[in-house]
Amino acid sequence: MTTAVSAADLRSVPLFAGLDDEQIERVRSIARLVQVRRRDVLFREGDPVEGIFVLLDGLVKIYKLSPDGKEHILHIIHPGQTFAEAAVFMAEGYPAYAEALQRSRAVLLPKRAFLDLLRTEPEISLRMIATLSHYLKLFADRIEDLSLKDVSARLARWFLRTAEQKGRDFWDLEITKAELASQLGTVSETLSRTLRKFREAGWIQVRGRFVKILDREALEAVAESEENGAG
Repeated sequence: MTTAVSAADLRSVPLFAGLDDEQIERVRSIARLVQVRRRDVLFREGDPVEGIFVLLDGLVKIYKLSPDGKEHILHIIHPGQTFAEAAVFMAEGYPAYAEALQRSRAVLLPKRAFLDLLRTEPEISLRMIATLSHYLKLFADRIEDLSLKDVSARLARWFLRTAEQKGRDFWDLEITKAELASQLGTVSETLSRTLRKFREAGWIQVRGRFVKILDREALEAVAESEENGAG
């Protein structure tokens, strides 16, 4: 379902932070509010690019499917983050799938209108460059993890990165353990064994969806390991 976007919605997004009322109104004039339920697909790989999305609330996963149908999660999108931003600059369709993990609201900025906006609003252009640079860094880190790190190191790095993002050492898992395994490039059974190893070593606490870091130094040591094992 698509409806109008409020100025308050736009002001809550880092991409538009600092814009004056006139600039916000320019963005609002092209924006559409997309509301989806859990498991709704916002776009599929190969679909024509409709535009760039900015998540207002909820959770969205970006993933690809292997030829045998196995899902590989690339990113988990949180409120305030953009997605499909690189696609608006390419002639091809969307390079991946986007699916809501829970009831979500997103701003859709149609491709042609958004590109016209970037030509007239250099502040937004600079913020877009920063956003694309951030995702490029995430991809570089992911390639490093998959090529140089075993599952224990990948999981330790995930714990440390998530703690940094949230600003605390405990949180409730927002995705299933199967989805986390996919994000880490492994399978559920291996992830479960690794979580159990971390828990028995006293490095983390796991209770249902609740997780907590108990020994940050131990996780940092594991995260820096360069041994690439099976996973």
